[in-house]
Amino acid sequence: MIEKMTTQPTEVSSFPRHDQVICSLFEGHYHLGFAVLLNSLLRGGFAGLVWAGYRGELPPWTATLEKLGPGLFQLSNGARLQFEQLTSSLHFTNYKPEFMLKLIERGVATKHLWYFDPDITVRCSWIFYERWVTYGVCLVSDVINGTMPPRHPLRCMWADAAEKAGWGRPTTPQTLYFNGGFIGLDIEHASFLERWLAMMQLAAQHVDLGGFMSGKREDAFYASDQDALNLTLMYANEPVSAIGPEGMGFEVGGFTMYHSVGSAKPWKKEFLRFALNGWPPTNADKHFVECASGPIQVFTAGELRAKQRAIKAAAVIGRFYKRT
Repeated sequence: MIEKMTTQPTEVSSFPRHDQVICSLFEGHYHLGFAVLLNSLLRGGFAGLVWAGYRGELPPWTATLEKLGPGLFQLSNGARLQFEQLTSSLHFTNYKPEFMLKLIERGVATKHLWYFDPDITVRCSWIFYERWVTYGVCLVSDVINGTMPPRHPLRCMWADAAEKAGWGRPTTPQTLYFNGGFIGLDIEHASFLERWLAMMQLAAQHVDLGGFMSGKREDAFYASDQDALNLTLMYANEPVSAIGPEGMGFEVGGFTMYHSVGSAKPWKKEFLRFALNGWPPTNADKHFVECASGPIQVFTAGELRAKQRAIKAAAVIGRFYKRT
C-alpha cells in the first residue's frame, strides 16, 4: 500500500463555504497570472468563492482589496477570495487532486468545484461553466498527444503499473489525452479525485513528485499529473464532458479559455523582442493583457499602458514577420 501524500496547510478557524468554488495553486511570480485569471473570472460574472493555495508571501496586490478575515478578501460581483499558505514539498502541479479533495472534505465546496492553473484566462460567461459541470467531469484535451489510442504504448505502460498495484486491467477505453491544467466536477463525483490521487501515489513510485516533468517523454509518468489524470480516466465510472484542444486556445474555434503553456508566460514576456525574433503575440498573450485591465490591479497604470502598446506593436510586426 502506498503511503498517502500529505501536507500541512495553514489552519483556518472557520472555512468559508460556497456551492460554486474555484481553486488554484501558485508561487513566485505566478501570482501575476493568478490575479489576471481572477479578473477574467469576474469579467465573466463569477460570484462564488475562489480558494488559492500558495507558497511564500501574500501577493502585493492584495493590499488594494477589502479584507474580511485572515486571508479572506472581498472581490467584485460578491465573489470572495481565500488564501491558504501551504508547505507541501510536492511540485504544485502534483498536488492538485489532494488540494481539491481537502476542499470537499472540509466542506468548503458544497456543490461544484473547479481547478484552474494560474496561467489560464477565462473567455466566456461563467454561466457556461455552471451548465457544463452538470454534464460530468469537465476536461479539455491537450494538443500534444491529444489523440492517444487505447493501445498507445504509454497507456500500456500505465496499465501495467496500475495492474501491478492491484487495480486490475483498465475498464474504460480512452482515445484522447487530456490537459491537467483544468478540471471541474460536482462533489458527488469526488471519487474521481480520490482515484486521481491514488494514481499520483502510483506515479510517485516512478518519478520524483517534487519536480516538474522529470526524465523523458518515453518514461511512463513524465508529465506526472497529466499522465496520472489520463490513467484515472482509464478506470473511471463517472460521466465525463470533454472539449477538444480548442477549449484552451491550442487550436482555433474555442471560446472557453486560453492556457498560456510553456515557459514564456505573458506577464514576463517581452512582446516586442519576441516579435522581432519571429514570434508574434499569441491569442493567449492578447487576452492576458486585455484582462490585466480589471478590478485587481496587477500592474501600475504606466506598466499596463506599456504592455498594451508593446503587444499592439508586436502584433503589427507579426503580420509581416514570423517564423514558419
